[in-house]
Amino acid sequence: MWASIVGALANIALTSLLIYVYVGNARRTPTTFTAGLLTFAVLLLVGNLVTLWSFASMMPVYVSGLEPYTAGYTWAQSAALIALTVVTWK
Repeated sequence: MWASIVGALANIALTSLLIYVYVGNARRTPTTFTAGLLTFAVLLLVGNLVTLWSFASMMPVYVSGLEPYTAGYTWAQSAALIALTVVTWK
């Protein structure tokens, strides 16, 4: 579960970076597209905070067989967020 927690923390950091960029874009170019990107990032951040809380608070309850799936899902999301951050930053 620690790999899932680290992945969730990475997702929170990446999503926070995206929010920072999207807020700047929304200020410069106030369109529905930039508002949609900002909304998406905020909701993704909320989802990752809930995920982190659930992983950390319910760690003793998780069956060890679930660990590869939770870690795989979390790190797949991290890879997607890295790709999105790289494209957004350019």
